[in-house]
Amino acid sequence: MLVSVRLGMPGRLLPSEDPIAESVLEWTITRDSRDIRQLMVWMEESEGRKERAIFMSRALDLMDEIQYALTRLDELR
Repeated sequence: MLVSVRLGMPGRLLPSEDPIAESVLEWTITRDSRDIRQLMVWMEESEGRKERAIFMSRALDLMDEIQYALTRLDELR
């Protein structure tokens, strides 16, 4: 006899205060994560110090945006 155990987070009891904003924030996190991944690939392939600094600066900006989106999601939920 097999027993399935779900260890994930339980579903929310109440809907989000703003489902559209929540959707946009989730999309932003996904998009920014992909962009950071690509920037890191380009940084790895780059040989110029200035170019690497530009890639890193942009990645840090995107991480700040992700942090803001995560904070807003917490507020909405």
